[in-house]
Amino acid sequence: MFTMSIQQMILDNYKKYGKVYGAYMGNKPALGISDPQLVKEMNIKDFHVFTDRQEFLFGDELQDRALSNLRGNEWKNMRSIISPTFSSGKMRAMHPIIIDCVHCLDEYLEPKAVNKETIEMKKTMGCLTMDVIAGCAFGTKIDVYNDRKPSEFVMNAQKVFTIGWRFLVFIILMSLGENVKKLIGFKLTPPSVTNFFTQAIQSIIVQRKSEKNVKHKDYLQLILDAKNKTLDTSDDKDIGSENSEQIYGQSDDKTDSKTINKIDITDTDVLASSFIFFVAGYETTGSLLSLLFYRLALDEKCQQKLYKEIQRFDGQYDDYETIAKMHYLEACIAETLRLYNPVASTQRIASQDYTIESIGLEISKGCVVSFDVETLHHNPEYYPEPDSWDPERFMPYNRDKLVPYTYMPFGLGPRNCVGMRFALMEAKTATAYLVNKYHFFRTPKTQIPLIEMKMQFLRNFKSIDIGIELR
Repeated sequence: MFTMSIQQMILDNYKKYGKVYGAYMGNKPALGISDPQLVKEMNIKDFHVFTDRQEFLFGDELQDRALSNLRGNEWKNMRSIISPTFSSGKMRAMHPIIIDCVHCLDEYLEPKAVNKETIEMKKTMGCLTMDVIAGCAFGTKIDVYNDRKPSEFVMNAQKVFTIGWRFLVFIILMSLGENVKKLIGFKLTPPSVTNFFTQAIQSIIVQRKSEKNVKHKDYLQLILDAKNKTLDTSDDKDIGSENSEQIYGQSDDKTDSKTINKIDITDTDVLASSFIFFVAGYETTGSLLSLLFYRLALDEKCQQKLYKEIQRFDGQYDDYETIAKMHYLEACIAETLRLYNPVASTQRIASQDYTIESIGLEISKGCVVSFDVETLHHNPEYYPEPDSWDPERFMPYNRDKLVPYTYMPFGLGPRNCVGMRFALMEAKTATAYLVNKYHFFRTPKTQIPLIEMKMQFLRNFKSIDIGIELR
């Protein structure tokens, strides 16, 4: 685990032991699975047995009370509250905020494109996603493109993922047991980072309470409405979602207002759900965009095909329905997530003793089951030449060749990523606008292949440098 990336470790395990193998995480037995039929059975058919994720308690309420760490009815209740905030109608209301953020990125990139400079995409796209989060989640504007004085929001968000030695200590303590970690009082995230985001969110809430007759259409307001029992879950018909759902699966968690209004939300829940928006939306979408533009820079043919598709729609990026109809754009994003999925695997905990009938294997209550996304996405049995970036795999005329349940960048079943459609909307909007105006190309600084970092929860690379110029 400490000599290679988690992604490489999982691939090595598959090559040695196959699609189903046992291992230990400290003193806890764990089962690794990359068989599509078992993935389907355990994530969908028998989801009631594998509802809970593996519990990663980080030592602070912001992360410990986040949706990803909740279990049982607590998870079900919070999911029913958060899901309506990512409905098609709510996203339409937030789409203009994303467009405004893309315009700010454009102002930052244009002078660099005029000079045909090399840009570091991780930093650049991270600034965009942080700007989007600040606007869509909290209705606030931050200065993310100031090279002389980096944004505190961006710096603190980076510290959440740049964990270094803390990752090593965390894994060791996890292997010794949760009680040992609690006794020592170890926190994976630096306390200064937790304090910064807590104070930032609380100050926005205080300011919002003092405002009168101001209607906000952001994520924080929707959560506050749910807390105040005034959340409106009515929504207009979704348009253009069929194309995405054919690839990523459905993300439909409709709950009526009466049900939600019976659920009590604490101040801690508001803070925790807001913080997870920061964490989940910053790194993953920023990484997707960085790697997508990197691949376009390496593959001129694909970049031109995407440019021509965008041109067929008159370069429109500011219409929610139009970008949903760009099939090649969708395919480029899907293939990037296949090749560079941020998460190596997803874990579940067996809530009861369970028998995998097809292989006669019995697992005990409490066993960790790891669904190895990396193995599924890179198995030549399902994706010929798996290490090649080929968007054609996900075009409508090729989708019948895709093996079901071998693609899960956002997870599968009722516990898939609740913010999936928001992330896709943001990525499509930014990509359509930037490819329409700019041409991306490799430079002497462009690393081929990219250097993957070790000891990271999410896939990370040392740098992603490409050139930019005006079309």
